[in-house]
Order: sequence, then structure tokens, then C-alpha cells
Amino acid sequence: MDICKNKNWLILITVGVLACSVIACGTNGVGSEHTEATRGTEAVIETESEFHIEILDAEDILLKTWAVYKSEERFEIMGGHFSSALIGLPAKYDLEQSVDLVQMYCLPEKYLSVVDDVATMVDLFNAARFSVSVYHVTDVETIQSMAEDIKTQVRENEWHGETPEKLFIINIDDQYVVSVYGRERLVNEFKQKLESVYEKMTEVMVEEKLF
Repeated sequence: MDICKNKNWLILITVGVLACSVIACGTNGVGSEHTEATRGTEAVIETESEFHIEILDAEDILLKTWAVYKSEERFEIMGGHFSSALIGLPAKYDLEQSVDLVQMYCLPEKYLSVVDDVATMVDLFNAARFSVSVYHVTDVETIQSMAEDIKTQVRENEWHGETPEKLFIINIDDQYVVSVYGRERLVNEFKQKLESVYEKMTEVMVEEKLF
């Protein structure tokens, strides 16, 4: 009788151990799947965040792009308004000098009311050789028309001596308009550098040969 009782206890203990093992395996499986799913989600979030580069202001866009240039690719530039220009680097443009912004960078005057931050970079000796301006636009609805009107103004500008060969205008993150014109080689090079920094954030609105 005692032997039977002992056998019964052994059977119960064995069944209990097996049940715990099954539950433990089931828990480990769920936990493992959950962990992998979580990791997958984190990977997607991390990947998506890599597509979006933080932009501090208009000047930041030009500084990041200029930093991609190798030393042998660089040329003499200045940034900002000529009265307080920064030699050798892009710089923020003083919006108090809006008249020169219209005349020198071909921004149609009617868009001054929707621009609250500007940075520029221009060839030190000849703006027609290479010129870039970046505008932070407060009204996204005006971006496309602004690009078309800049193109028109560049075409109609009275150039003295050398004329720009190519123009392109890019929208970055539906906030910034980047206008570049000058010699074709320099314009293409800048476009490639800019897009290498802001991949997945750029949309080309205008790109064409001018003269």
C-alpha cells in the first residue's frame, strides 16, 4: 500500500514537472517572439529616423553641404551680405538687406513676406559663376510658385559678362527652398553634395540649362 502511494506521488510529481516545463517553454517562446518583434520595430523606427536629418536653420544646410567638399574641390566663396561677408564659409544673410537679396540672388520681392531665415554662399569673384541661397519658407503652399518665379527672375536678370549656365531649385523637407545657379559643373557638384546629406528629404522642382 505504501508502495502504491509512493508511486502515485511520483506520478503526480512527474506530471507536475512536465507541466511546468511546457509552461516555461511556452513562456520563453512568447517572450522570444515578443523580443524579436520589438527589435524589428525598433529597427524600423531607427531606419526611418536616419532618413530625417535635423535642420537647425538655413545656414546649417549650407554648412553641412560645404563640409562634404574635399579640399581639392573647394573654391573661393563668401557667405552672407557683402557688407558683413564671411570669407571662406557660407553664412546667414541679414534680412534687413532685403533689397540686395532681391537684386543679387533673384528672389522675387513678393516672397520676402514668407521668408524668415536666409543663408547664402557665392563665388567670391563672380556670382554668375556660382551662387546659392537657402530660404526658410513659412507658407508651404508658396514653395512651388516661388521656385518657378526664381527661375524666371534668373533668366530675365541683366547679367554683365559671364552668365550662369545652369539652375536648379530644391525643396528640402517642405520647409526650405535651395536655389543654385552658375557654371554647370559647379552646380551639378553642389547638387550631388546636397543630396548626399539630405537623402530622402529633397525634391527637385526646377533643373535646367539657362543660356
